[in-house]
Amino acid sequence: MRNHRGLLILVALTTLLVPAVGSTAGQKDELNDKRSRLQDVQHQLESDEARASNIRETVDALNRSLTRLQIEINTLNEDVAEAEAQVRAAQARIEETQAEIDKIEEAATEQAVALYKAGSTDTIDVLLDSESLTELDEKIEMLGVAAQENTGALVKFGRLQVKIRAQHEELFEEKEALEAVLANRSDMQAAQSKKRAELTTALADLNVRIDGNKSREDHLESEINDIRQQILEAQAKASVAALGTSNRGFIWPLNGGITSPYGPRWGRMHTGIDINGYTGQPIVAAKEGRVIMAGSYSGYGNAVIIDHGGGYSTLYAHLSEFNTSSGSSIDQGDVLGYVGCTGNCYGDHLHFEVRVNGSPVDPMPYLP
Repeated sequence: MRNHRGLLILVALTTLLVPAVGSTAGQKDELNDKRSRLQDVQHQLESDEARASNIRETVDALNRSLTRLQIEINTLNEDVAEAEAQVRAAQARIEETQAEIDKIEEAATEQAVALYKAGSTDTIDVLLDSESLTELDEKIEMLGVAAQENTGALVKFGRLQVKIRAQHEELFEEKEALEAVLANRSDMQAAQSKKRAELTTALADLNVRIDGNKSREDHLESEINDIRQQILEAQAKASVAALGTSNRGFIWPLNGGITSPYGPRWGRMHTGIDINGYTGQPIVAAKEGRVIMAGSYSGYGNAVIIDHGGGYSTLYAHLSEFNTSSGSSIDQGDVLGYVGCTGNCYGDHLHFEVRVNGSPVDPMPYLP
C-alpha cells in the first residue's frame, strides 16, 4: 500500500513537471537564437566602431594637414602678392630700359650693319650675346672696341639688352616659381579636402549604421531579458507546483531550503521562515488575494503583503524588485517580486510570514 501511494505521488509530480519542461523548451530555443543574433550584432558593432575610430583619426590628421597647407598657402599668397608688386615696379624699370633701347636701336642697327659689312661678326656676337654685364665688359675690353665711336651705340644697346634680360629673370622667374608652388599646394589642398569630404560622408553613414545596430542590440538585450525572466518565472511556478498545495490551499512561494525557522532567534521572536534563494529569483503568491502593500517597510526592506480573506494574509520581505503593486488582485502562483537582500538582511533569501488576523503564526502548517 505504501509503495502504491509513493508511485501515485511520483506520477502526480511528473504530471506537474512535464508541462513546465515543454513550455520552456521553445523559450530556451528562442533565447539561444536571440543570443546568437545579439552576438552577431555586437561583432558588427565592434567592427564598425573600430572602423569609425580609424576614419575619425584619418579625418583629424587631414584637418591638421589642411590647416598647415592653408597657413602655407596664405604665406605663399603673401609672397606672390609681394612678388607681383616687385614685378610691377620692375615692369616700370623695364619700360624705361626699353625706351632707352628704342632711342638707340636705329643707331645700333646701323653700327651692326657696318660691322657686318666689314666682316666683324665676332664683335656683333660679343656685344649682343653676353649673359651679364660683367661678361660683356670683359669681352669688350678683350676686343678693344669699348672706345671706338663706331660701336658706341651698339655697346650701349648690348648693355641695355643684358640689363633688361636680367630684370626679367630676377623677378618674373621668381614669380612663376612661387605661382607653381602655390598651384601645387592648392591642388594638394583640393585633393585632401575632397578626401575629407568623402571620409566625413562615410563616417556619417557608418554612424547611422552603428546607431541602428545599437538600437537592435538594446532591443535584443531587452527581449533576451524578457525571455530569461519568462523562463525563470515558468521554472519557479513549476518548481513550487511540484511541491503541491496544502489542505489549507497554500503553495510554497519559493522552492528552497529553510535557513531560519519560525520561533525565538537571537533573543527575539523570528515571525516567519527564511527560504534560501538568489537575487532575481521569482517569488510567487502562496494563495490568491489582494495586494494591500507593495513597498519599503522598515527592516523588512522591500515587502509585499497579500490579504487572502478570512483573516489570513502573507508577507514576503527583502525583495530586490516588485512585480505587483498595492491594490492589485493576484492569483495563486503569480510572480509578485524577486528575491533580494533589502532591509535588515544577512544574505539573499525570502522572509515569508503567514498572519492570522494580523498576528504572525508558524507558516509551516499552512504549507504543503
